Amino acid sequence: MKTLRSVNFLTFTLFVAGAWMTDRTSVWYTSTQPDAPTVPLFVFADRKAPATDYVSQAVSNGVWVDIETSKDKHAPQMWSTATAILYKGETFHLHFSVPNDPYLGLIDPEGHFFYLVFPAETAVGALTPLIESKYFAVLQTLAINTGSLQADPYTYGVYENQPVFTVTGTYTFILGENLHVDDLGLLEKVTVRYVHTQRPVRVSSKTVMN
Repeated sequence: MKTLRSVNFLTFTLFVAGAWMTDRTSVWYTSTQPDAPTVPLFVFADRKAPATDYVSQAVSNGVWVDIETSKDKHAPQMWSTATAILYKGETFHLHFSVPNDPYLGLIDPEGHFFYLVFPAETAVGALTPLIESKYFAVLQTLAINTGSLQADPYTYGVYENQPVFTVTGTYTFILGENLHVDDLGLLEKVTVRYVHTQRPVRVSSKTVMN
């Protein structure tokens, strides 16, 4: 089996439908903690959402909360406020309109695919999700650190998370109930621009006079 690293992004076919569920010899995982987060890694929905149609979802510490299931599909289900170019080691946030679909992935500038969110019970080897699908369902905000994020590269024979932000370019996050589709237009997408160096230090043109 050849890895997905040879797939061109423009003609990227995420995977043959159903193959991900039947062939678990391929790896998929994302596990990372921001190096020095200034905000919580994630924020769960509270119980103040409109009381329309609800479904119970488990969240951390064994607490169960009710989450609205009626969402406006015309409104964005995933977005980011990171409009500027990101540099190595910087943190940005993805925001979600809960309840979320169970899978979150990412495509790097070279067309390589990574899994960030998936059911933990399907993990292989040392691969584990950044957030399990059952917890991700009620997640409103996720902090991503470009310097420390590691994920499952969905590559045959690789059973440990790999660094994600390794090259300069545009990174595309994809969200959906099934990421094995031929048309990325069927999935929720968010792109961020990244430069694989430390942010340049700005030097003032003013000089200090003694």
